[in-house]
Amino acid sequence: AALQRLCWEATEAVLADVNVLILSDRAVAADRVPIPAALATGAVHHHLIRQGLRMQTGLVVETGEAREVHHFCVLAGYGAEAINPYLALETLAAAGVGESGRQAYVKAVGKGILKVMSKMGISTYQSYCGAQIFDAVGLSSALLDRYFTGTSSSIEGAGLEEIALEAVERHRRAFGRSSDILDLGGAYAFRIGGEDHAWTPETIADLQHSVRGNLPDKYRSFAAAINEQSRRLLTIRGLLALKPAGPPVPIDEVEPASAIVRRFSTGAMSFGSISREAHTTLAVAMNRIGGRSNTGEGGEERDRFRPLESGDSMRSSIKQVASGRFGVTTEYLVNADEIQIKMAQGAKPGEGGQLPGHKVDRHIAEVRHSTPGVGLISPPPHHDIYSIEDIAQLIHDLKNVNPSARVSVKLVSAVGVGTVAAGVAKAMADHVTISGYEGGTGASPLTSLTHAGLPWEIGLAETQQTLVLNGLRGRICVQADGGLRTGRDVAIAAILGADEFGFATAPLIAAGCIMMRKCHLNTCPVGIATQDPVLRARFDGEPEHVINYFFFVAEELREIMAALGVRTVDEMIGRPELVESAIPADHWKAGGVDLTALLHSPATDPGVARWNREQRTTGIEGALDSDLIEAAAPALEAGRPVVIEREVRNVDRSVGTMLSGQVAARYGHEGLPAGTIDIRLRGTAGQSFGAFLAHGVALDLVGDANDYVGKGLSGGRIAVRQPEEATRAAGDNIIVGNTVLYGAVAGEAYFNGVAGERFAVRNSGAVAVVEGAGDHACEYMTGGVVVVLGPVGRNFAAGMSGGIAYVYDPGGRLGAQCNRGGIELQPLSPEGWDGRADGAPLDRPVDVWDNGMGDMLRHDAQRLRILIERHERATSSVVARELLADWPKSVGDFIKVLPVEYRRALLDLESHVGNPVTIDRRDRDVPPPAERLRTWSEFVAPPSPQEVARQASRCMDCGIPFCHSGCPVNNLIPDWNDLVSEADWRAAIDRLHETNNFPEFTGRVCPAPCEAACTLNLTDAPVTIKSIECEIIDRAWREGWVRPQAPPRGTGRRIAIVGSGPAGLACAQQLARAGHAPTVFEKSDRIGGLLRYGIPDFKLDKSLIDRRIAQMEIEGVIFRPGLHVGVDVSVERLLDDYDVLVLAGGAELPRDLDVPGRELAGVHFAMDYLTQQNKRVAGDPEAKLATEGMISAEGLDVVVIGGGDTGSDCIGTANRQGARSVTQLEIMPQPPLRENKALTWPHWPLKLRTSSSQEEGCERDFSVVTTRLSGSSGRVEALECARVEWRIGSDGRPQMAVLEGSDFRIKADLVLLAMGFAGARNHAMLAQSGAGLTARGTVDAPF
Repeated sequence: AALQRLCWEATEAVLADVNVLILSDRAVAADRVPIPAALATGAVHHHLIRQGLRMQTGLVVETGEAREVHHFCVLAGYGAEAINPYLALETLAAAGVGESGRQAYVKAVGKGILKVMSKMGISTYQSYCGAQIFDAVGLSSALLDRYFTGTSSSIEGAGLEEIALEAVERHRRAFGRSSDILDLGGAYAFRIGGEDHAWTPETIADLQHSVRGNLPDKYRSFAAAINEQSRRLLTIRGLLALKPAGPPVPIDEVEPASAIVRRFSTGAMSFGSISREAHTTLAVAMNRIGGRSNTGEGGEERDRFRPLESGDSMRSSIKQVASGRFGVTTEYLVNADEIQIKMAQGAKPGEGGQLPGHKVDRHIAEVRHSTPGVGLISPPPHHDIYSIEDIAQLIHDLKNVNPSARVSVKLVSAVGVGTVAAGVAKAMADHVTISGYEGGTGASPLTSLTHAGLPWEIGLAETQQTLVLNGLRGRICVQADGGLRTGRDVAIAAILGADEFGFATAPLIAAGCIMMRKCHLNTCPVGIATQDPVLRARFDGEPEHVINYFFFVAEELREIMAALGVRTVDEMIGRPELVESAIPADHWKAGGVDLTALLHSPATDPGVARWNREQRTTGIEGALDSDLIEAAAPALEAGRPVVIEREVRNVDRSVGTMLSGQVAARYGHEGLPAGTIDIRLRGTAGQSFGAFLAHGVALDLVGDANDYVGKGLSGGRIAVRQPEEATRAAGDNIIVGNTVLYGAVAGEAYFNGVAGERFAVRNSGAVAVVEGAGDHACEYMTGGVVVVLGPVGRNFAAGMSGGIAYVYDPGGRLGAQCNRGGIELQPLSPEGWDGRADGAPLDRPVDVWDNGMGDMLRHDAQRLRILIERHERATSSVVARELLADWPKSVGDFIKVLPVEYRRALLDLESHVGNPVTIDRRDRDVPPPAERLRTWSEFVAPPSPQEVARQASRCMDCGIPFCHSGCPVNNLIPDWNDLVSEADWRAAIDRLHETNNFPEFTGRVCPAPCEAACTLNLTDAPVTIKSIECEIIDRAWREGWVRPQAPPRGTGRRIAIVGSGPAGLACAQQLARAGHAPTVFEKSDRIGGLLRYGIPDFKLDKSLIDRRIAQMEIEGVIFRPGLHVGVDVSVERLLDDYDVLVLAGGAELPRDLDVPGRELAGVHFAMDYLTQQNKRVAGDPEAKLATEGMISAEGLDVVVIGGGDTGSDCIGTANRQGARSVTQLEIMPQPPLRENKALTWPHWPLKLRTSSSQEEGCERDFSVVTTRLSGSSGRVEALECARVEWRIGSDGRPQMAVLEGSDFRIKADLVLLAMGFAGARNHAMLAQSGAGLTARGTVDAPF
């Protein structure tokens, strides 16, 4: 009704000649729930369209929902001409960032929208507004048809009612909260209590432990967790249940794992985005098992093309060719078993890859043919591929350069991808990859990570159905890629139509990745996503780890196949009847999902293939190059120069490409000496003339050529000139088509005429002279030199980051034609010579690596003249001759185009970016033992606040913070570390208090498993989390930030809490702040429980407890010490007087030593001993202590039985009391000095630890059991002990056996039993409350 009313009001306003409508949710209040902004916008937009009124008014949306780029894009895409994100702007104002911060936010959002528009090929906001370039996932068609008309949905989903319920729930959470602290969300990075993620600390740890220890059970634990997560609505495949085709088959009849793993490949992660060590580890692993690794779009080092002496190979079987063409040389292509054309990436369709400049070191730059320190960006794919015909041409080019390699096309999962895949199949591709939205690296833009692409299940199912319907399925191999993790994932992918399976994140995690999600920062602490040599040295992954992972996946798949009743993977492919929908019918939001379209199986003739089973021809038979190769045999075989003359026609495509493949296969990138193969042609050349032309091959064409001349030029020389008899002016006529020299790496090109659009895009090393160029010339150029002797079109040098260009501009028009974002325009002078001979350009190229251009920052006039002279010699250009004839005047009419970043990098190639792991760990200062023993007070000296902030800056703010998994109270450690590093201590204490009522206690007594789980602990010293926590809370108390938080109004509910330990106190504080009236009952004489009497003052100053109690009393908590519930006051009485009874007594029953002599005097429970000493320190009179039986270690030989924290506290206490000796006995064997982090991290490791109390004086003995306590006159004098041996029993559990003849005796005057607690005491309180104890000693309450 509200939506309908909104639409009617919009109609009435427009009819009343209102030309701007403002849809606002500012009036939201406790009793007003806003309509979601996107829904309101889409509803009004389409309602007005249906009314024929939309063009008469503008639509402005004022909303508090719009925060991220995607929010703005959706609102604009469904009709919003303007958007006011008032809540985001008010939040910035409240944060005190000022006008500059506001402008920065607006600018960032604007750039984000432009980025989205760019990758969709939309140039103006006006065109984007109302364009609706979205697919819907999980929304019903009924909803879309009415409010988002024209948007497609493949799996149906939630309707208007569900969206309304969600809006109400969101409103309830906002206005029903007792705290102003916002939820963390956890959409972009894992957070405890936030959004569900497949990769969690537990799943990563299980996977790494399984592959590093070759532990199948650990893998099963990992797979179970991942598969269970899928069923928690994280993935579409989680909504499917496997359905057997028949009776199960014996697993030994199922296709072996060794055959299955050949269908696996690793993802396209480029060398540069990840380190050489990680990249080669994946390659070696895949080559060993017969699978395939993928170079990604960053090229591959040439030494990897050759096998290692061990027989291993670091060569990636799949060579990717992306829009950036980084490192794509002819040599690179001929060393491929498969060449993959990257049309797009699942995580970021429409975007190219990006490598920040600080990750482009000399080595990366050499491989990518770029400049160290200059960032690299791949153009969106439409820069060289506009249509299916362009894909077909590139496929043809690649088949020419390497006829033995299969050619793959990587497509993004999207509605309509099936039609594209069919076109790709018809274009002679051998393989197609359907990439899901989960694909992509930690360097992807956040908007892309969550809001771009579709699940591979949708695209794969559509591709399978379309290919089968068109009879094309048998001729092309289909791969599913993006987020595959387990054998079950593989099974679902095969059933939906995949022949092969791509994995990226999972094998990288197997090799050591810990999902930092900081891949772009070059600070990866495990040496994977970094080029820092110090960090790379920390990489410890092995090919065996990756191999183990893939075999685990294959074995899981075999078990599934056996259960389904199929013996081979081929039998599974394209059989949706092997799964059924398993959508939880009672789920309020998922009930509307319909997977019928996903599981549709097209009706076809029985003989139509459903998987790849047909052999195809290459489609290059009869090419002109076959004749050229035969004619060039003397050069190929013996290096003898040859001259070949031929006629060429426009049907002759990729001329010189197959020949260049032969040259590169024999001679590598160096090729043959210049001019060895001289090919002279006449006529009109077809597309891709001279594509991937190798060094030593020269093409001299008299005539003209089509598009893509010199594509990927790899050292060859191309000249295209008009016939001598031609009378037309070369500078007025097109001689080569569009997209010439795209991705050229090296070589020379001279064109006696004008080139079409996109000339020299992504040129990274070629030298070219042309007499005019169309729009977008020199776009994304990263190297080489381009000379234009005539006018250029619009958008010249857009995105240009390297190389230089000289443009003849006598009319001064170049500035208006350039994209000035990152370039400088510099005039030339006739001198152009700075008096220094070093770096001077040469008349001819030196070799394929050195184009003879010299120092790019100097000698411009000399370089320009040399290039024009080369052009005149190659083409007999009249324009060149005229310019040279009047050189002093001509040179002044040229403008040099120089990228700013390129100039900076050339001036300083040694730029270095620091990272957090270069800061050494420094913890709190601890005095020497002799000094510590003189005090009962806390002795740890905290570092300065400045040092604490410095230590906090070591925190990596991990994408998956493993410290969360190690923290018992789920502290938001990375969040407050970040705030401390920025000196925002006030915000840090707020964040710390979100999860921890009493950080001053945990920061002192917790053993800090979070530090063991810290990612830096893998290869370095962990962050000093415990010290930082202490300083945050201590500073907060000093500054007066910790104040009582009395609720504005009470609920009237009275709560009785039994027990005043940490749990009881935290419970009381939370209840008081919620408005209830809690009373805490404590049987001891002071409040604090274990904190008060179980922990010595030298670890926890009791004034900290008193301070908190005082605060809580102001908040309304009543404390009743000295009242033993069940003895002094009955449970029945409490239930009469209070609304709720909370039992928070904790574990109090100590484990006893059941041996002869236990009754002797001088044998005490540790807690009795510690309690007495704590009371003494608190000032209780000795007479009161004596009534409980004096316990003192002064002058005695003390034996502590038990090795935990309580035992350690006994040691510290005994030493301070003046014990003659202290011995600690532990029944367990001595732990190793160091843990094997590969098999333990991030869990709390078993290793030998030495506490500060043990440092102060203690003999430790392990694997010792006490068999008897002996003494005289009723007092203990010695322990009779024996050695024990631990073995693993038949049930898999450790078992203890006493070693014969190992008896020994220890002198003891005082024996302290610190063997832990068996559970709660089964005293009167439990009996009166109706609660008992479980077998484990925990409270078994009936309520």
